[in-house]
Amino acid sequence: KRREGLHLPTTKELAKRQRLPSVENRPKISAFLPARQLWKWFGKPTQRRGMKGKAKKLFYKAIVRGREMIRIGDCAVFLSAGRPNLPFIGRIQSMWESWGSNMVVRVNWFYHPEETNPGKKLTDKKRALYQSSHSDENDVQTISHKCLVVGVDEYEQMSHRRYADSEDLYYLAGTYEPTTGMIFSTEGVPVIC
Repeated sequence: KRREGLHLPTTKELAKRQRLPSVENRPKISAFLPARQLWKWFGKPTQRRGMKGKAKKLFYKAIVRGREMIRIGDCAVFLSAGRPNLPFIGRIQSMWESWGSNMVVRVNWFYHPEETNPGKKLTDKKRALYQSSHSDENDVQTISHKCLVVGVDEYEQMSHRRYADSEDLYYLAGTYEPTTGMIFSTEGVPVIC
């Protein structure tokens, strides 16, 4: 269930969507990125034994690049070629250094209304996102920058103040379950389209 090649037999549309590749199936992405400062670990790691007797992993709570810091629980925009109007956006669940010294991030993905089975509803505003149960692992270097995903009331307040033209401010419109195609309001009520 990776953001690239989402292999869910119930929905052909989801299987065709381009998503970020898994870290495990490709070389370090940093070799392919433009010459710019890369993310680095911040703080002391904690060590945990991997599942099924695998090597221990070093888990971190934050990464830094210059003056920018992203912590576990923050939302971020991820690099995506050819999708400037629908960037990949996810909430950081965990970050660790793998046995091969790769910097790995586990992400819970948000979906834009246009990416849901029912498609964009007339009530959705431009900056709406749906949280989902869809998560996977990616290289930390695929993180472009931090963004904010807030409740609709907070979004309304912030959009009238200093974040008025912010490309990095979104609001949570509800929950989307990609395996069933169901959309739920922020109160958990199924939305009929």
